Amino acid sequence: MQYIAASCQQLNQFYKLNKDKARAKPQDLMYVAINSNGETCAALRLLEYDTFLFLRSVLTTEKHRGQGVANNLIRYALQQHPSTIYTLPTPLAISLYQRLGFVTVAKAEIPQPLLTLYRRFRQGNDGTRVMVINSVVG
Repeated sequence: MQYIAASCQQLNQFYKLNKDKARAKPQDLMYVAINSNGETCAALRLLEYDTFLFLRSVLTTEKHRGQGVANNLIRYALQQHPSTIYTLPTPLAISLYQRLGFVTVAKAEIPQPLLTLYRRFRQGNDGTRVMVINSVVG
């Protein structure tokens, strides 16, 4: 599996093909996992804020789930950007992020720019939490 930076067009084609509503923007930091057949197996994007990055839209194709592809892609992205990185995982993905070293953030410690997104996401998802990793040391 190869982990590389990706283009906005590449990510959006992948999301659309996999019936995901996520859409990348040109200013996003984007990465994909590509197998030996040249097939995109997983994708993610990082959004830049003043003092941190926000990891979102991690998606793995159904046939590649459970094989560590997302885990390795996230690790690759963390290595490319040693900084504080937040995410809003779905309840099913929380254990993945914990294995990667992310920890839950108390509501009072959520950065202001993420509060609106957190509240909106929480409305449709029980067990929603914000998680963070400092990839400089994590």
